[in-house]
Amino acid sequence: MTALMTQETLVNSKSPISKESKFLYSPSTLEPEEFDNYIQQEYGAFWGTLKFENSLNNYSNEARPFLYVDDSIDLDALQYFMINEWKLQPANIVIPVLSGVTNNKPFKSLKTTETLKNGIKNAANASEVWFITNGLTTGVPQLIGDAFRDEISMRREDDAWTIKMKREPKKRKTLILIGIVCSDEIKDILDFKTAKDKSKMEVKVPRRKRHKLSLNSDHTHFIIIREKPIGMNSNNNFEIKPPVSNMGEKQLEKLIDSAESATNRFRDRFEDFLYQRISQQQLPAATIIPPATPDGNATATSEEPNQWSKNGFPMVCIFVRGTPGTIELLYRKIQQEVPVVILKGTGSAADIIAFAYEEISAKNYKEYEDSYLKVELSRRLLEEYSALKDNNVKRNEICDYIIYIVKKADQDKRKFLTFVDVNSTTSSLNYFHKYILSALLQSQKKAMEIKENFQLEENLRLTLDWNLPDLALSEIFQHDDMKYSIPTDLFDKAVLGKKLEPFVDLFLDQEFFLHRYLTSDKLVCLFNEAEDREFFTTTSLEGILGLTRDEEKVPQDFVEHGLNIIIKRLTRIDYFFRRREMDCYAIGVYFGQTSDKEIQRQRIRAEKKALRCLIIYAVLMNRHELAMILWKRSTEPIQMALICYMMFKNLAFYYRGSVERVLIEKQAK
Repeated sequence: MTALMTQETLVNSKSPISKESKFLYSPSTLEPEEFDNYIQQEYGAFWGTLKFENSLNNYSNEARPFLYVDDSIDLDALQYFMINEWKLQPANIVIPVLSGVTNNKPFKSLKTTETLKNGIKNAANASEVWFITNGLTTGVPQLIGDAFRDEISMRREDDAWTIKMKREPKKRKTLILIGIVCSDEIKDILDFKTAKDKSKMEVKVPRRKRHKLSLNSDHTHFIIIREKPIGMNSNNNFEIKPPVSNMGEKQLEKLIDSAESATNRFRDRFEDFLYQRISQQQLPAATIIPPATPDGNATATSEEPNQWSKNGFPMVCIFVRGTPGTIELLYRKIQQEVPVVILKGTGSAADIIAFAYEEISAKNYKEYEDSYLKVELSRRLLEEYSALKDNNVKRNEICDYIIYIVKKADQDKRKFLTFVDVNSTTSSLNYFHKYILSALLQSQKKAMEIKENFQLEENLRLTLDWNLPDLALSEIFQHDDMKYSIPTDLFDKAVLGKKLEPFVDLFLDQEFFLHRYLTSDKLVCLFNEAEDREFFTTTSLEGILGLTRDEEKVPQDFVEHGLNIIIKRLTRIDYFFRRREMDCYAIGVYFGQTSDKEIQRQRIRAEKKALRCLIIYAVLMNRHELAMILWKRSTEPIQMALICYMMFKNLAFYYRGSVERVLIEKQAK
């Protein structure tokens, strides 16, 4: 329900939710209509969509959902609204952006801007990520918005081509860019009064005027907060009041960029709400850590934790340029043990903090701090922010904030500050997502027992989502006391995922036992759930077995009644796959004598066979890199190389197109 209610309506509403009853209910216990009435009465909330004017002076751009509400809103109620009205799914990681509004400057080169945008797109595509900014068309929020716009445009073009070729569009991560802004900061461009009596609210946002702040149309969601509440216990008027006087540049900076501005106060509270539960290292009640089998493989669980309400979100902040106010916000993040990535070379506060960190790291003693560092910090602050000249108390306070930040940056084998020099090598910004995830992993406190397993699994899922096997190796598996069983669903993802083959190699290094994993049903599942089945369908199903495309999935008896026929045609080997044998190995049933030595020999034999089967799967799916990684682990490299060569050579015959045939024959060599 999207609705707007005047103050009179709010106060006189005959809704079942009264002043007294608001303490008796949690938002999740209310019916949707009751909840709508509740937040309208208590927090003067209304919501709908924003329509942005484009360059053609019309409002044909895609509408963006917004919520306009008192800044005192209960955050559990806000969370419930975001789940039920906006349908937001849980984030794997939340990335707030700390940057000033009034002192932004473009990057020195266009190449730096473009590579940073690529890094942001890599992060957005890697996992379910929420970016949180001030929502304005200025500085880094605008740059992230530009990156999202480019990504959306690319997706639409790719989907249009895919549909034209009569294929299913790719499943992609949802792009979430949340702008949080106080209504006082955008009062000149938004007029909520014109939509006052509409049941479904649509607010038009005109194009940005010179020297005026404006909302960035590339953000996906907006939370517009009202500093002066109009909820049930307020006597304020509904309309936004005009300012009492014109604001100069210094006053504007104080209002918008101050840590105590309405926007920053609310953001600090909201972001702490998202992060606080994860920082307490609590496990969700519904989470069950999969037990390991006797051979070390963990079994997957079907029960998913409700991460929204139970578990909180991992968080990493991005700090760019900044003001005295954002330095104070950074100080609060470090107090809360939130990791921060600082873009060194962007100027202002970011470079001052980078300087202090380098100095403290080089000379960590009290006399140096008092005799030189504080003096030099004061000089640099005055040089950057002339308004501090007549405010010694504030200047000293900011110096203390900076020293606290850099001293707490590294503690107890944990790291809370990561510096990325935008001027040293622009190519590194392409891997900006790697800095984000690395900062998260390096900041974590080591948990105990079951919590440690849960934390490791979540970290491993993130590195898999973000396709960073080197980070998984350096930050997760490089611990002498680390014993962790890889869940089967993670191995599934590594085998099936595009360009995730290095994770297969990494997991096998962690003693993941293939023969306990590869049942006949699992092999069928791998064929059916592969992202790209075109090669397999054309060559094996249609070419060799003579099947049609009407059957989307191979049947459960495919291993013995279809797969063996394919292998026989390609290699002349009979009964390569034995279903009963595979299933017995998977449950730990081995054939032969029962002595410990014989059982160990049978396990080694079972592992060899499972490896062969997975290599054959990789060849049939035209997964050359996966086949190579698995082949290098074979104890029969020459025999398996010959089998793979014959298979690729003969599969090329069934593939249409001379160019494709040449490529397949080249892979065979």
